[in-house]
Amino acid sequence: MGNCTPAKFTTYDQVLERCAVGDLLEIDHPGSTFNHWAVYVGTGYVIHVRHPWIKREHLSVVAGSRDVRINNDKHSCMKGYPPLDAEEIVSTAEDQVGMDWYNMQFYGCEMFAIRCRYGVKVDLAHYYDQFDRQFSNTEGDVTSIINPVVLYGHLQHEA
Repeated sequence: MGNCTPAKFTTYDQVLERCAVGDLLEIDHPGSTFNHWAVYVGTGYVIHVRHPWIKREHLSVVAGSRDVRINNDKHSCMKGYPPLDAEEIVSTAEDQVGMDWYNMQFYGCEMFAIRCRYGVKVDLAHYYDQFDRQFSNTEGDVTSIINPVVLYGHLQHEA
């Protein structure tokens, strides 16, 4: 699989020259809280979550005019879970094409990509726990049902 150090954002066609099957691709969304993520499955195609379905599309369609980079290294939280081999990553992604995946709080495009690459479902609750405490009542109980940062980011992302 491609390099593990996040590259600079560049055009999708330049990324296609360097990426390998099983790479995670991060698509820049300026002005949004979150970027879009996809799994590269070969011959220019990616599998990604596009509200609410998991789709297989050409990277040129997914990225449009936005810049893209290979980013296999962001998820340091996955220590202890080495990436699956490329065939398993692609198989995991392809098995889910057409499924309704999207959940605004915990299971967006990035979590889908992580699950395909590492074979584990990631629980984001602890990552956002610190933020949620800022919106807690005095007893420490979380008062928000949907994490407002995640919701805001996904609303921007889908625009």
